[in-house]
Amino acid sequence: MLDKSLIGRESEPVVHDVEKGAIRRFAEALGDPNPIYVEEDAARAAGHPALVAPPTFPAVLTGNERFRHSLDLGTRSLLHGEQQFEYGRPIVAGDRISVKTRVADVQERAGASGPMDILVLEDEGRDAQGALVFKARSVLVLRRG
Repeated sequence: MLDKSLIGRESEPVVHDVEKGAIRRFAEALGDPNPIYVEEDAARAAGHPALVAPPTFPAVLTGNERFRHSLDLGTRSLLHGEQQFEYGRPIVAGDRISVKTRVADVQERAGASGPMDILVLEDEGRDAQGALVFKARSVLVLRRG
């Protein structure tokens, strides 16, 4: 089982510069035709200062592999079980977002192939002024053996 002492462990902040091209590619990968994601004029006409990132874009900003490696999860099979987002405001091109990750919970559950570990990570993204932009919560399922 994962060590419950991991609960509360936090990463160092990782700073991300949100670029127009990244927003466009993300929207195109989703197949979302909303013009505020790909056309600057449409974003401005909708009252935004720049291109707007689709609602699930924070997933691009929350993969702190260095922090996950520091948790010593080993080489077990990992399944992304659940993802939730809360928003303080839309993410726009030109944002500089600092993201910290925290272990919120460690659990053990029974599975069809035996016991599984559940790791709950929470990410918090803040802009250059320190204002909350988003919170994300990921539930990871780790098979043993």
